[in-house]
Amino acid sequence: MSIRRSIRHIRRYRQITRVFLKHGLGYLIHRMGMEKYVPLPTLYSLQKCEREPDNCLADKLTHAFMELGPTFVKLGQVLSTRADILSPGFIAELERLQDKVSPVPIEQIKEQIAQEIGPVDQIFADFNPVPLAAASIGQVHQATLKTGERVIIKVQRPNIEAQVENDLEIFINLARMMEKRSPEAARIGILDIVEDYGRMMRLELDYDREAKNTDRMRHNFAKDSSVIIPKVFWDYTTRRVLTEEYIEGIKLSDLKTIEERGWSRNKISQLGTQAFLTQVMVHGFFQADPHPGNILVLAEDKIAFIDFGEAGSLTDKRLAKLGQFLQGIDKKDTDRAMGALYDMGILNDRINLDDFEGEFDDVVERIYSSNMGSIDVNLLRQEILSLTYRYQLRLPHYLTALMKALITLDGVGKKLDPTFNLSEATETIMQKVFEEKTKPDEIYKSLQRSYYRDIKPLLAFPRNLNNLVRTAGQGDLEISHNIAMKQQMEAKFTQLANRISASLIIAGGLISTSLLLLGSQHSIDHLNDVLIGTGIGISLMGIYAFFISARR
Repeated sequence: MSIRRSIRHIRRYRQITRVFLKHGLGYLIHRMGMEKYVPLPTLYSLQKCEREPDNCLADKLTHAFMELGPTFVKLGQVLSTRADILSPGFIAELERLQDKVSPVPIEQIKEQIAQEIGPVDQIFADFNPVPLAAASIGQVHQATLKTGERVIIKVQRPNIEAQVENDLEIFINLARMMEKRSPEAARIGILDIVEDYGRMMRLELDYDREAKNTDRMRHNFAKDSSVIIPKVFWDYTTRRVLTEEYIEGIKLSDLKTIEERGWSRNKISQLGTQAFLTQVMVHGFFQADPHPGNILVLAEDKIAFIDFGEAGSLTDKRLAKLGQFLQGIDKKDTDRAMGALYDMGILNDRINLDDFEGEFDDVVERIYSSNMGSIDVNLLRQEILSLTYRYQLRLPHYLTALMKALITLDGVGKKLDPTFNLSEATETIMQKVFEEKTKPDEIYKSLQRSYYRDIKPLLAFPRNLNNLVRTAGQGDLEISHNIAMKQQMEAKFTQLANRISASLIIAGGLISTSLLLLGSQHSIDHLNDVLIGTGIGISLMGIYAFFISARR
């Protein structure tokens, strides 16, 4: 590590400890091994810090993360999806994290644009210096191209990549320290979580990827005139600058303007829901953050989706299993629903299935009794998160992203229309999905996928079996296996090997000393003393090594 990077790390560590102390998070400073960055007068009181209840700790952590900037805010948002390691109360607090910062001065923004796509005055006929929105990674400006098209330009904040990389390196170091200090952190796999987060964060810094998501969504709705997706201007798009068509509309949360236009809120909520569920169930590619600011109303029968920095995808197989799970709950068929959880890799044989099934039955009953016979999506999510935490289950990322998106959609729909029912909207789109999937082209594609995935590999089975039998008959069959040892087991084996080595040294020293004593009558006295002393010394070294190995 370079000296300059070490200095950056030290400064950031000190800033982290200051913010944590400010928000009463001394317990975490001790757990993460950051005591050396704490001022001496504070160090003694730090040892007395104890863990607080989850709701208090989460509230303080949320405020600390917001103060520490984008990398911490995004980490908190990622942790809010990990119901297997955090309690529901903790998750509810982390979900409040908002990505709000002061805008970057316009001179720096123009310089960033010039470095990426060229001077602003040569590309744009008009450029609004006041940002439409500012976030921790970038900010958005409105402009007009020389060719006349109205566009928005999303510009990455200068030096944000270096700041993020510096924080990610610190996260890795802290995660390693936590796993050394806490068996619970090692069991959870904090280091794996941080490494996965690092990969996700680097993808989010790539605006080229967001542009491809937008293009894919635009292609999916190309034949649907009721749903508008902005066009990407690829000549003016890079990893750090994204230029898209400007769409003028009313935010879904602006109920006053919608009513002034005389538009039906019920029709708009139905249209938005149908469009989003089409993304999920028909296209298998959906906007993972459909909050009101990302959905614009253009008319009573036309809406637009913008901002595809966060997107989720569902394969046909995943979608089928998800449908099986929801149908099982809808019909109160817990066997079918639990079978789907097995197929999705959520349930496993390590948990007490009898206890889980009993609690799952109670969950289904509570969901129905709270909403008069239809599925309460919000309560379903809360109950699933609670079960996940108690049984330490791991929910796939695509499922947590979809659940969060559906809850957001349900809330937006009810705000537009208090009588909105997501279950009813789902039934309508399910009929559309059935019609789409039963078309000849779709049936052919499904059969083709099944052939290549399931049937074609079986055709090679006789040949592979024949090769195996022939190899075994020739005596050339080799079987290898790896034994994965836990860290504690590996330490025990190391300790055993050290003790054996020390014992051999002791034995060698004692044998050599005995032989020298037996042959002392034929040796030179002075030389004999030296050799005997050497033998005794070797024996003492061996004994010392034995005790050292026993302590490790």
